[in-house]
This record gives sequence, C-alpha cells and structure tokens, in this order.
Amino acid sequence: MDIESSSSPSNPIHVMLVAYVGQGGINPLLRLGKLIASKGPLVTFAIPEYQLSKMRQANKIVDGELKPVGSGSIRFESFDKEWTEDDVQRGSIPLYISHLENIGKRDLSELVKRYKKKNEPVSCLINHPFIPWVCDVAEEFNIPCALLWVQSCVCFSAYYHYQNGSVSFPTEKEPRIDVKLPYVPLLKHDEIPNFLHPSSQFAALRQAILGQFKNLRKPFCVLINSFDALEQEVLDHMSTLCPIKAIGPLSIFAKAVNSVVSADMCKPSDQCLDWLDSRPKSSVVYISFGTVAYFTQEQMEEIAQGVLKSGLSFLWVIRPPQEILKLKTNVLPQGLLEATSRGKGMIVEWCPQEQVLAHPSVMCFVTHCGWNSTMEALSFGVPVVCLPLWGDQVTNAVYLIDVFKIGVRLGRGAMEDRVVLREEVTEKLLEATVGEKAEELRKNALKWKAKAEAAVAPGGSSDKTLCEFMEKVRCGSFKG
Repeated sequence: MDIESSSSPSNPIHVMLVAYVGQGGINPLLRLGKLIASKGPLVTFAIPEYQLSKMRQANKIVDGELKPVGSGSIRFESFDKEWTEDDVQRGSIPLYISHLENIGKRDLSELVKRYKKKNEPVSCLINHPFIPWVCDVAEEFNIPCALLWVQSCVCFSAYYHYQNGSVSFPTEKEPRIDVKLPYVPLLKHDEIPNFLHPSSQFAALRQAILGQFKNLRKPFCVLINSFDALEQEVLDHMSTLCPIKAIGPLSIFAKAVNSVVSADMCKPSDQCLDWLDSRPKSSVVYISFGTVAYFTQEQMEEIAQGVLKSGLSFLWVIRPPQEILKLKTNVLPQGLLEATSRGKGMIVEWCPQEQVLAHPSVMCFVTHCGWNSTMEALSFGVPVVCLPLWGDQVTNAVYLIDVFKIGVRLGRGAMEDRVVLREEVTEKLLEATVGEKAEELRKNALKWKAKAEAAVAPGGSSDKTLCEFMEKVRCGSFKG
C-alpha cells in the first residue's frame, strides 16, 4: 500500500536521509531512500556539499528538484558549504569529523525548519553511523530517527560489545588477543573491524561510530543492510539488545524500483558492458577495490603481473587517488596496457558494478571486501578473491571465506604489513576460477543468490521489515 494515501496533501509524509561522505556509505542510503519514496512519501536526501558537487556533475542533479520514484519522489539538498573542495583541512579525518558535526547540526536544523515552514515537516530522520549527531538534531525537534547500519550485523555486534565492555578486545598491553562475540566464530586480533584495534590509524572514525552506540537509545529502529538467512543467529541475538532489523540486500531490493536516480560521483564507463557482451560466458575476472583503497606502486605491479600470468581476461576498475590525500597516481605496468590493446582486458575509472556482477561473462570478483561489494557478490552469485585492507573489510573476508564459503584469501589486511606477491595472485585467481574448488565456490554463491532474492521478494524477510518500518512512519508509532 502507498502510505502517502493516508496523509493529507498539505502535510505529506516526509523522510529525510542524511549521508556522510564516501560512495560506500551513500549508495546503500540512497537505495533505502528510493525504496521509501517508491511507497509514496517525499524523501529528502541531505549530503555534504563536497560530495553533492561531484554527484551533480555525474548525474545532472539540481538541488531541491523533485525526481519521481514509484508513487513518491526524492530530492537532493546539501549541507556544509564552509570548506571548499580543495581545503587542506579535509585531509585530516579528526578535523573534518569535528567540523562536519558543528556545521552539520546547524545546517540540518535550518533545513528542518525551512521545510516545516513550507508545510513539509520532516516525519522521520535516518542517518549514517559516522554522523551520530543527526540523532541529536532529531531529538531537538522531536522528530523520530532511525539508523541505517551499512556494515554487517557481526560488525554491529563488535562495536556494541566494545562500547559496553562486555567482551574483551585487543589492548595496547595485549594487542594480539582473540575476540569471542556471541554467535560469531572466534576472531583473531587482525580479523576484528580494525578501527577497534589499538594500533588503528583511524581512531577518529572509531570514536565517530562509537558515538552512535552511545546514542542507541535514540533511534526507534536500526535498519541493517543484510538479510535474515545470512546472519540469522547474530541478528536474533542483537535484536534482543536493541531494535535491529535486516532490510537487505539493498542492492537488489532497490533494483525493482523503476528509477534512474543515481549516487555515482563520477560517470560510469559506457563501454565496459559492451565489452563484456563480447566475451564468452564465465570468462572474465572483475577487479575493483572500491573508491578509497590505495596501493603502493610495488603492490599494483604485483597484482597486475599476477593477473597477466593467470592468462584470464579481466575488467579492472582503477581510480586515481583522491586529490585531497596528496598521493601519487600509480603508473600502470606496460604489460597491462598491452593486454588491453589486444582485447584481453579492459581498464576503466568507474563502472556500474551491479550490472557488471550480474553479467554472465563475469566468473569471479577480486575485491577489498567492503560490505557493499560483499552483499553485491552474494546477491549476484559471484565467487570472490579476498584482498581486504582495513575497517570492516578484514571481518567480511573471514565470513566470505570461512562462513559463506564463496571466497579464497589473498591477504589479511593492512596489519599484515606486506606486499602480496604476483605468484600468490595467480594462484588464488586460478583456485577461484578453475577446478573443483572453483565449482564449489560457484555452487555456494548461487545458493546465497537464491536466499538473497527470497529475502526481498514479496513476503520475504526484508520485504516484511520494510513494510513494518513504513507502517511505523505512517502511524507515528515509534515504540517497540
């Protein structure tokens, strides 16, 4: 049912989603926004100006312009226009997070007040875990708030138990202890979300996320981009401790929504899908390490030579490093460029990853194991070669390999502090694509694909979660 039909035209249901910077956090939040809009409400997607400026260029977005989505509509608004795109202060994570909170609270409050004057009061605020202060704004204006957790429920459990001290984690005195979370396999010290490790360089991000866990009494609902069959036991356990519900995979859930609204911050290559069309079935390795990952020149050389030595065709997404980080752009090995000129492979700066993973020519995904990529690999039934770097990626890799059983391990992450050699790259690529092990990975991947599709189908577990959430928003019943 379209929930807009139960609200008056002069006072529509209006859900505002507030995003943090970064493609990995924006994508699932926008997918949720499109799902909500498709049911009838007005959705406002608020995002830092730095990110929205890139999205405008790639997607012809006009601020405040309503875009139809199903029975409802969505629009984009920016906040934080204080720092210019090239402001060097952006390079400091602690400075930027503090700045964003101070400016964001002010700007978001003004946005809420502006829409109230326009007779479009915000019915619900939904935030990203890196910006817990959105819950404070919601509380100030007496607006119900919800959280979209964009990592796994296992990682949610790790932060939850770290914050309340109910589980032992590595410390400076004992940096190598194992961690035993309820209903989670024993995690080694370098397999927990590494923001929680005392040696992490990202203490500011750890504190930002933990700020959300200090605020857990405020959201009436924690929506998580996962699905019941994937993390059943840990979801059941955590739901007894806080109001958490699985609503994923958002990658395929939102796919059914007929909308061209995109969050890409650069225009995807139009040629890669045509190139895939020209390749035989199950013949191409797709390689992408997300939007933030950066490898040294030596590591890039080893990966490239390992790919070439495997003899496999490849589609590789290689992005230049973000300018604000002041990192050198990698020089692509000559052999890699020669392979592309012969049609053996293709290199692009950006591609429509969901369409690529769904393409019949793709047989394997070499990934950094970010949660979006993890969910997309599971959703489209694609085996993976795991090269995690940091954050939740190291935990996701454990699950992809040992629990979901659709992956092979190529590295252990930044804490391993070594270069993965070309021989290892070749070995793992062939293990994931040729022989009995590869066949087992493919069978397991297709099983998860079927379970993911069942979760978002009408009457599926995630579909029920969405309906329950929308009913709470419609009725204003935010307890329990």
